[in-house]
Amino acid sequence: MMEAQAKSNRFETYSKTVLVLIVVTSVLVADFVFTGVYHIQKYGTIHKYADRKVLRVPSQIFHHTLKANGQQQEQKWGHLSNPLYTNSLGFKDREIRQIPLISSTFRFLFIGDSFTEGIGIDYEKTFVGLTNTALVRQNVEVLNAGVSSYAPAIYFKKVEYLLETVKLDFDHLLVFLDISDIEDEVQRYDIRDGHVVGLMSQTSRIKEFVYEYTGLMKNIWTLAVTLRKTLSPTHEDLRSEEERRYGINQERSLWTVNDEMFEGYGRRGLERAQHHLDLLYQLLRRHQKGMTIAVYPWPDQIVHKDLHSRQVTFWEEWAQKHSVNFFNFFPLFILPDDDPKGVLDKYFIEGDVHWNEQGHEIMAHELLRKMRVAFPENFQEKTVGAE
Repeated sequence: MMEAQAKSNRFETYSKTVLVLIVVTSVLVADFVFTGVYHIQKYGTIHKYADRKVLRVPSQIFHHTLKANGQQQEQKWGHLSNPLYTNSLGFKDREIRQIPLISSTFRFLFIGDSFTEGIGIDYEKTFVGLTNTALVRQNVEVLNAGVSSYAPAIYFKKVEYLLETVKLDFDHLLVFLDISDIEDEVQRYDIRDGHVVGLMSQTSRIKEFVYEYTGLMKNIWTLAVTLRKTLSPTHEDLRSEEERRYGINQERSLWTVNDEMFEGYGRRGLERAQHHLDLLYQLLRRHQKGMTIAVYPWPDQIVHKDLHSRQVTFWEEWAQKHSVNFFNFFPLFILPDDDPKGVLDKYFIEGDVHWNEQGHEIMAHELLRKMRVAFPENFQEKTVGAE
């Protein structure tokens, strides 16, 4: 009798659990279905952020890239919107066009992250596009392999892929090393079995799915995050409105001026970045290609007047050791008598760390000046830049 009663109690307990699971599953499925229908009506697709992914596709070799021969009439970045075109190599370009693998002229290949891609800015107005406009008059070609969220691990694997699989011919590589590369090398990417893999946590993957494909669950998640920020705020949560406006006091850019953050991820990030730049350097030497590395500041370096930055001294020493060109753009934005916030107002997108059109303009002007010195054989006396 007691055994029968125990079984009955277990059944009731399990039946309640099963019922709860059925209800929760039903709510989740309904949330997914109804949100999907809403997205189809509003965006024409189930993917809420489909517009961000029109030309941004995964790569099995180097994590992500841009789709070849594509066009997106409206690519949004904050309050900015601009068209995006890619050429046959999947590089941001002025238009869809076929790029021959072999060039009869001197060819520069640029690589970097969102700054080099020129996120939010028309290609022709980015520093790479402006440089291309100036150099085409000298019968010199410029190609831009930079894509948002790249880092040294990707720089190496993508250039390796372009040289050894695509068989792209170029003469000189310019690598634009970003401040955020150092955190990315620790927290976002690794090379495993010859492929760049993402280090996104399972929680981040679930969050990404919830935010794109659900409505109710997204609101619940957002509420939970808000409560967490209220009860246990992080460094980013405590930033003031003015700091957000100028894109300053960000953990991922403070490693050059904050010893605690340098020890937390900066030192290890520099070591990993150096390792991948060493591999890239060796690759280019095997293929007899030239190399230049370049550095530039984020708003945090400008506000702290971090002219002789860890980013500068580390890579300048690396460049000297490897006998490659080193282009330092820190002095372009960090001047002793200039008001840092005035510089940010003038050259950066408000509420962002990226350059606006004026920022790209002075970058192009200074880049062309440096290139005239480094590559005099490719410039005639009266080369016209973004002046």
